[in-house]
Amino acid sequence: MRPRNCSRAGRLPLCLLWTGLCAALPNSAAAADAEFTIEARDFDGGNARVSLTGQAYADGASCIWNAGELPNWAEYEIEFPVTADYTLSALFAAAQARRVEIRLDDKPVHTGFRGVTGSWNTSSAQWEEQCTLPITRGTHTILLRCEGPFPHICALRLKSSAPFPAGWQLPRPTPEQRADRIRRAARRAQIKAQIAALESVDLEAVRLAVDDLEKEFPGRYDAATHRQALVRFERERAELLKALADGTDAANVPVEAVLTGVRTALLANPLLDFDRLLVVRRNFGGPRARHVASSDAGFVAHNYQNQTAMPRGGWDNEIAVLSELRGRPRIERLYKPSGDQIVRDVRLDFSADRMLFSSIDANGRWAIFQVRSDGSGLTQLTPADYPDLDYFDACYLPDGRIVLCSTGAYIGLPCLNGHGQVASLYLWDPATKSLRQLTFDQDSSADPTVLNDGRVLFQRWEYSDIPHYFSRRRMTMNPDGTGQLAFHGSNSWFPTAFRFAKPVPDHPTRLVGVISGHHDFGDCGRLAILDPGLAGAYPFRFRPTSKEWGVEGEPIAVTPDILPAAQTGFVQLIPGRGQTVAGTVCDAIIGHVYRKQRPALTTHPHPLSSKYFLVSMKPTPQSLWGIYLVDVFDNATLIAEVEDVGLFEPQPFVARSRPPVIPDRVKLESRTADVHIADIYSGPGLLGVPRGTVKSLRVFSYHFGYNAKAGFPLVGTQAGWDMKRVLGTATVEPDGSAFFQIPANTPVSIQPLDAEGRAVQLMRSWLVGMPGELVSCVGCHERRRETLPIRRNLAHDRRPERLRPWYGAPRPFAFAHEVFPVLEQYCLGCHDQPPTVGPRSKPCFQNPDTAYNTLHPYLHRPGVESDMALLHPLEYHASTSRLIQMLEKGHHGVNLAEMTREARDRLYTWIDLNVPRAGHWDPPPFQDYDQRARRCELARTFANNGDDPEGEYAAAAERFRDRTPVPFVAPPPEQPVPPDGLKAAGFPLATAEASRRQQAGPAASQRTIDLGEGAALSLAWIPVGQFVMGSLDGAPDERPRSVVRVNRPFWMGVTEVTNGQYARFDPQHDTRYVDMHSLDRVVPGHIANHPNQPVARVSWSEAMRFCRWLSVKTGLEVTLPSEAQWEWAARAGSETQFFYGTLETDFGRFANLADQALRWYAMGYDGPSALQRRNPYPPEMNFPLHDQRFRDPWFVVDYVAQTEANAWGLKDMVGNVSEWTLSGYRPYPYRDDDGRNAGGTSERRVARGGSWADRPADAGSSVRRAYEPWQKVFDVGFRVIVPDAASPNEIASVR
Repeated sequence: MRPRNCSRAGRLPLCLLWTGLCAALPNSAAAADAEFTIEARDFDGGNARVSLTGQAYADGASCIWNAGELPNWAEYEIEFPVTADYTLSALFAAAQARRVEIRLDDKPVHTGFRGVTGSWNTSSAQWEEQCTLPITRGTHTILLRCEGPFPHICALRLKSSAPFPAGWQLPRPTPEQRADRIRRAARRAQIKAQIAALESVDLEAVRLAVDDLEKEFPGRYDAATHRQALVRFERERAELLKALADGTDAANVPVEAVLTGVRTALLANPLLDFDRLLVVRRNFGGPRARHVASSDAGFVAHNYQNQTAMPRGGWDNEIAVLSELRGRPRIERLYKPSGDQIVRDVRLDFSADRMLFSSIDANGRWAIFQVRSDGSGLTQLTPADYPDLDYFDACYLPDGRIVLCSTGAYIGLPCLNGHGQVASLYLWDPATKSLRQLTFDQDSSADPTVLNDGRVLFQRWEYSDIPHYFSRRRMTMNPDGTGQLAFHGSNSWFPTAFRFAKPVPDHPTRLVGVISGHHDFGDCGRLAILDPGLAGAYPFRFRPTSKEWGVEGEPIAVTPDILPAAQTGFVQLIPGRGQTVAGTVCDAIIGHVYRKQRPALTTHPHPLSSKYFLVSMKPTPQSLWGIYLVDVFDNATLIAEVEDVGLFEPQPFVARSRPPVIPDRVKLESRTADVHIADIYSGPGLLGVPRGTVKSLRVFSYHFGYNAKAGFPLVGTQAGWDMKRVLGTATVEPDGSAFFQIPANTPVSIQPLDAEGRAVQLMRSWLVGMPGELVSCVGCHERRRETLPIRRNLAHDRRPERLRPWYGAPRPFAFAHEVFPVLEQYCLGCHDQPPTVGPRSKPCFQNPDTAYNTLHPYLHRPGVESDMALLHPLEYHASTSRLIQMLEKGHHGVNLAEMTREARDRLYTWIDLNVPRAGHWDPPPFQDYDQRARRCELARTFANNGDDPEGEYAAAAERFRDRTPVPFVAPPPEQPVPPDGLKAAGFPLATAEASRRQQAGPAASQRTIDLGEGAALSLAWIPVGQFVMGSLDGAPDERPRSVVRVNRPFWMGVTEVTNGQYARFDPQHDTRYVDMHSLDRVVPGHIANHPNQPVARVSWSEAMRFCRWLSVKTGLEVTLPSEAQWEWAARAGSETQFFYGTLETDFGRFANLADQALRWYAMGYDGPSALQRRNPYPPEMNFPLHDQRFRDPWFVVDYVAQTEANAWGLKDMVGNVSEWTLSGYRPYPYRDDDGRNAGGTSERRVARGGSWADRPADAGSSVRRAYEPWQKVFDVGFRVIVPDAASPNEIASVR
């Protein structure tokens, strides 16, 4: 059956709604009403939690909601009195939309519950119509199912299209009937489970495992006997399935006996030739054991949390030993805490004579404990004299020391405004009782373990500026903290997390771990095998079929090009034999992707080899957590499960090989580390940057947020997550090498600077040097397997230099202290009035706050979250910011070149640091401590670091308060631009005359070039003529004007070259995405790489190479238009700013420019995996810069050829993307014979027209922008011309 007439929500006052509901609660319906209402809590089957009125969330009606097990479901068995169409409505409360699937008689009919009510409390509940169901008279079931937690559902109402029999009342089951239903449901469930158990055996998978074991263990595995058992199983399974289908009582079907042969064949694996497993046993005391899957199971619920967010008490758990693994396993207690404290993170030492675990100490804090292999000798290892710190998740090192996680850094989780404690890695030496901090990251590090070569593997979560909110990567380091390097995942969207990764014992680089999500499952998910030796990341290349990702507010999962393991590192999902791993990007990847494919949840894998693994697994939502042997052939064989209990963290209770001990390299007495870069141009980070461009390096550190005081809104507007401290600059030698000192135990980022001091590239993360460490880099973002060049370099022949101070001692960068004085000096005299917002907005610099709020919209920066992919060089270069463009051209007498170097440097640094406003956090007390003092004290104790950024800021603030204001340097008086009296014969042209001239050319005024594979390039004929080039009303670089004669007609692309067309030349090019604003984005940005969108992020040099390729392909002379040719074609005879009019003209039909829609650029969080809705910035902010008066049909860059054409048939000449021209950026008056149109020079080139990101005030036929010829600009593309071969090649500048 299918629903009909699905409609949107109908809203009524809650009092009326609830009155109507209460009237219906007796479950009766008058014939005239022909409707009935059922309280949601009156379900006949399900796993939802019930809150009666007055209980949790039920401050109005009662409701059902998430009890922990996912997916949530509730089933209602209803007797319908008549055949009719029944309109189903639901009363529910939801602060965020949570889609619920509605099934009728187990057939999906609708996905509804789309609305939100503003709160989870049922006092906000509202009715929403769902759909109309065609139902025949009789008993039917309605099932509600939600992949995640339910909205808080109060009631269901069904309204019939036909009248009910007189006096009819909805029959609801008596307690006896309900008990009988439960018994029948249990029998059905048992039959269903037995059928599933029989059908779950993949005989091909079992045979593959048998074949493999026979090959790997000759003489130790009796393959012949097991193959005979499989033959018997295949025959008996068919008989049993027939019996169950025929209705045979499930209790009389010997399913377990039949399955024994398969289980025996797989558990005969010689890798299980030990008799004891360590496990963690948790007793859940009843049916709840089959439902737990989150914090109620003893898990970290979400990957943005850690152990500090878990319940610490109320547990019945212990460390236990499983034995007799191949028969009927026995389980015996090894250690049980004296109270109800949680026990987890059990790690057996290499010699198997002792073990670590995390539990709760006398202070109520997490601590690391140790017991002997017989459960005796309980010892708390971590110090108890820090009552405000937690320690957990520890592992032994080969030399007996311990790596553990601790909250000693006093950092708060930024995405929760500091409400969540961040854990860093520490080194604990039991012999000396010393604790030393190893990692200095913004967000939590987790899952430390030792690789086969003795290094430490761990997971690092990064959430700083460019990295995305679920960017987690596997890192490695030496046990002393030196050599911290990304192992897998840099610049990668996939996976969201790879938890509990461990090295397999028989392979040098292969790992097994659990892929899990961000806002859904944390400690459990899908088993996977990863080999970082094959590749360091899963590349994201998505080929869209639409410019839109999907429906805003709806969950989304994006699967890019599926690539082989050699390019991604991902060998296999388990199960997933023979399938290439898809790098699907999804926040809640377990609930929204993997559990839809296969319902199993897995946690804590222990590799027996690269093919066989012990895991704790919950195969179905109704299963217990048991211990399984799984393999790469897709077999999952139960070893042990216990009713009412969950079994977790399996590991063989045997000694294992001890990895080699890596000697310490730190010099603890040192306060610095040395950084050596062999060649800054090596690696993809500066690909295409000419040698000699980088002159120095800016080095800065991070000042991370505190507990209960963190997050990007405190830093600035679209300005990143953290405060930044500029430490200084270092020299880059002519050969690209550098050698300099950095403070040890400090997160440090490096930016390569050009001769003007502007960042050529932005570092994606940070590095940390241990005391006395030599940190060596091949180049900028080099690949992991790259090696240092053999040749010596200039920096290597000298001692490491100390950083040159940046206008004083290191301090947090604050706009008021560092940038506002520049505005006082150069701008305040003119910008001292209240700000204006309009077609030409005007900032106000009366005070630092107003100055920041009104100036930041003029700056292009990565913001809170930008694309995870490695940026192109100069992606956010200062030259792409409107402020710098205006000042370079000259802004009312203020010229960038005439400002002091320090003033320019302060502006550039502000841009390069992501436009921060604030420089301090001013943290509140936490756990009865002054956080600033406590963080400093712990940093001195555990990291020998005496920095106090809050104190540095306070000192800078005092200096700013006590300063003498910088006197305003008045620019020379600005003279009005006088009329120049220029006229061009026959110019301007009326539209009809312009069209007539074009028609006087070739018989067909348009032609097409076939590019192959369905791609074609349309060209329009542009006639000769003369015009006045430039503008008296525009920027200073648009004048003096000149009369220019175009003597040679040419063909010009009707539109910009598209992604699809450019792909015929360079199929690897990816224009990628346009940045979204705000946080928790589930996609890389707004789509810009659709085949029908204009190609962008192509350099001028690449555009010229495309022209040469097309020339060779067609035999035509294909090139870029000169500035004169471009402007002549764009004007199409007009003398106004745009071919369609002036700044005051509504551009909606003619150009994709920055209109009122661009104000709706902030993205909101709409739930796990939900495609965010667009939210508006305050109108007074004027951010992003836009013209509020007009609205075009497009948002950001869009498909080509949608605008109305000019008189010569050209579209998008203004807006969509700016366009490269052939010309070098030289002063006017324009001359064609001064070399500006010659190729082969390194001078900057001109882009014309303006883009979707430009207001009309910043766009038009005469607007010029200058970029490096090798620069790839986010909103610059190109179109081509083909000069007429029969005409002279001349463009004359008349005067």
